[in-house]
Amino acid sequence: MDWRIIMATFKNGKIFLGTNATAFASAMNIQDGLVTHVGETSEVTDPDAIDLHGKTVLPGFIDPHTHPKYIADALHGVACTPPNVNSIKDMVAALKKSPAYGKDATTWIEGWGFDETKLAEHRSPNRDDLDAVSTTQPIFIYRSDCHSSVGNSRALELAGIDATTPNPVGGLIGHFADGRPNGYMKEVAATQLLITAKSSQSYNTDVQNMVNSSPHYLENGIVGIGELMGRFRPYDSMRLYQDAVYDGFKPKTAIYYVFDELMPGQVVTPTSDDQLRIAGIKLFMDGSISGQTAYNKQPYPSGQSGVLLADADKLKRAVWYATEHHLQLAVHAMGDAAVQLIIDITADLTPWLTDRPSIRIEHATLLSDEMLREINRARMNYALITQPIFFFAEDESYRQFLSASQFKNAYRINSMLNTTAMMALSSDAPCTPWAEPDSPFVAIYAAVTRKAANGDVVNLDEAITVPEAVLAYTNTAARAGGFTLNGQLQPKFAGDFVVLNEDIFSVPKEELKNVHVDQTWIGGTKVYQRS
Repeated sequence: MDWRIIMATFKNGKIFLGTNATAFASAMNIQDGLVTHVGETSEVTDPDAIDLHGKTVLPGFIDPHTHPKYIADALHGVACTPPNVNSIKDMVAALKKSPAYGKDATTWIEGWGFDETKLAEHRSPNRDDLDAVSTTQPIFIYRSDCHSSVGNSRALELAGIDATTPNPVGGLIGHFADGRPNGYMKEVAATQLLITAKSSQSYNTDVQNMVNSSPHYLENGIVGIGELMGRFRPYDSMRLYQDAVYDGFKPKTAIYYVFDELMPGQVVTPTSDDQLRIAGIKLFMDGSISGQTAYNKQPYPSGQSGVLLADADKLKRAVWYATEHHLQLAVHAMGDAAVQLIIDITADLTPWLTDRPSIRIEHATLLSDEMLREINRARMNYALITQPIFFFAEDESYRQFLSASQFKNAYRINSMLNTTAMMALSSDAPCTPWAEPDSPFVAIYAAVTRKAANGDVVNLDEAITVPEAVLAYTNTAARAGGFTLNGQLQPKFAGDFVVLNEDIFSVPKEELKNVHVDQTWIGGTKVYQRS
């Protein structure tokens, strides 16, 4: 898009500037893609000024931790989530209604979002279950946490997985009692075996799926995204995004490459383009609470404490790599033992980045009072990127798998907000069993009310206000993710904003999740209009 032709004036709005919780204006000017002035409607002399008719305007949302490639797949896949899918029988029926069902043997049938604790059978689907859908078409289904997955016989065949295939480092290939692989691929390293087989066959399809996903972000008001699963195999994620942007993909994107997939001697260099850039590397410390693989100080009811995917030495190597190459380090850590290890290793280190936090702790699900104090005392500059959609959608799993004391330390958003770290909200979409996993309004509702989808209240003392939640999805999300021109509506910042159907600052809290975007603008150009 050629910003040089864009000049626009807006008036009669309730424009939240994103600079603090109380800063508003009623008019603004945008030129060459940037805000040039904010003020009051009484100052406007432009006869062609666009009338906002009193609507509430926010800076465009930034989702700093999401998985756009997965979302692009999910949007043409089958939602294997409640309320429509509550059993493996339901899942089989839903997959048979996929638009991909019945096509040729190279067309994958895809699904996402199952959680075995929510299925009537209280187990994960297996290859035999999926073979009831098709044995000629490959089938791939993500578990709700996007760490684990299931494939049918044809998918396993294409991935070269049989009874003799060794477990990848950090992953587990499930087996039946007779030794056959059962299709369940536990954790990212194992799931990637199926993803590689799927993606290697359909690069052009992957590009088109990315382009087709662009309206999904715009209708949610999301103008910037952090791709937290950047890969070099079977192709470079940067190439995928470059081709998608060329064909019309609009959200600004920051890519974080998975550290474990770097080849010896491989150098990742940060880039600074506003539309598409390389921002950092991503390290997995552990798994998920709902999968009982987050690494915790107290064991799960099973007696296991989860999995530690990166020990102290690997974390130190990732820190060295990020420091050496001026990259941000994003570390996935849900369990308190995993978060503690990050703090222990990095708290006294000197930050190597000054424009944004050097280390992002992704999820930071379980935090004790002492851990919060350690973050405050640390020399390191941290960001805490957390996701209220998880306790909203997975309350039952958290209550089942965590002790009362652990549960009390879950998603301490208000406490995070009051540390020296930057606290930003994000979605981790589509990695949770909810049909709208990256709706900012569902996340804001959860952060403000602390209510789960089932009506349970989750640690009410950790609630934050609506302005605080909006800032965490705009200002802080942009700063933590290095979107330096976004997150605020003030001179020299991007003219990227959303117009809402309701005033998010005055609707009853129970209605927050029902607010939606009427318009999304990027650089002063309207790119989405709700029908």
